Amino acid sequence: MLPPSTDCTVIRFVCQVLTESFLPLATFNNYLYPFSMDNVLILVGILFIASLILVRSASSLVTAISVIGGYFKLSEFTVAFVLMGIVTSLPEIAVAISSALSGNPNLALGTAIGSNIANLTLIIGIPTLIAGGLEVRSIIARKDALVMFVFGITPLLLLLDGGIDTADAFILLIFYALYLYRLLSQRSYFSTMTNHISKKRAITSLLVFVFNIFIVFCTSYIIVGTSELIAEALFIPIVIVGLVLVSIGTSLPELAHGLTAVKLNHNGQILGDILGSVVANSTLIIAIAALISPIKIVDPQTLIIPVGFLVATLLLFLLFVYTDKRLTIKEILLLIGVYVAFVVTQLGFEIIEKSVGG
Repeated sequence: MLPPSTDCTVIRFVCQVLTESFLPLATFNNYLYPFSMDNVLILVGILFIASLILVRSASSLVTAISVIGGYFKLSEFTVAFVLMGIVTSLPEIAVAISSALSGNPNLALGTAIGSNIANLTLIIGIPTLIAGGLEVRSIIARKDALVMFVFGITPLLLLLDGGIDTADAFILLIFYALYLYRLLSQRSYFSTMTNHISKKRAITSLLVFVFNIFIVFCTSYIIVGTSELIAEALFIPIVIVGLVLVSIGTSLPELAHGLTAVKLNHNGQILGDILGSVVANSTLIIAIAALISPIKIVDPQTLIIPVGFLVATLLLFLLFVYTDKRLTIKEILLLIGVYVAFVVTQLGFEIIEKSVGG
């Protein structure tokens, strides 16, 4: 193992992360600080490539779990619970675990808040624009939107005392468990489990599962490490990197699912996927990070803009769903405009703060 040196390149940084992935996660942070960064764009590129690999591996896990569940003739409830509760949130979970174990749980917090803003504006907006609007006539869908709003603001209320500790994390986990119970008691996500899956296919799926678990956590190492380097290079809090950059990468599965739903004319699935993602980000993801390493807000000022935009987005989205029973093109364009305003405002604030401080 080569000792880190101050002239290490970005490429060597990535190689060391990949080759030393079996080291305890806590030791990973020892390799971050000495690395210099000559080009921020290179790191941003690495971040997005790692995010793409991460979400692709997580998608493969969903397929593998379904096949394995069918081979062992697990109940629909069991397989749906695993898929909805864990596997489909693996990108965020992996980042949350890696960031918390490396001493930066605020990255998970920033990613969760940023993902929620992106999901309710840009991510739902793109497929809805293609579909020409989105019907929300179902009473259950509108109730789910209200539940999403309540769960979405819960971690923000818990942050009022300056952070999220272990007790707060358990509260969030209880909320998520209640959400899953309500969701799975209402609907059937798997009409019939496949009963004719060969042993060979099941073993292959198991190997695919193990391999992709390894890839998921290796890429999460890279995402966390690269985020730390970007934060150091730009002299900004790491929570900002999560808000603006990592959040988009981990939201790609929702965007892909939305585009697929439009293509197959299953527009109703778009809303359900987005609402579920917001609930998971607000409860499960933040709770996992806080259980490993309590989240402490040293400078509350860094969260004023994102929290303000998140609350505004939640209220606006809920208003659109309840009033018109349909998300129109004008409303979607307004939501996308909110996301653009959020990014511009957040980055502008950081630039002004550095100019005044510098």
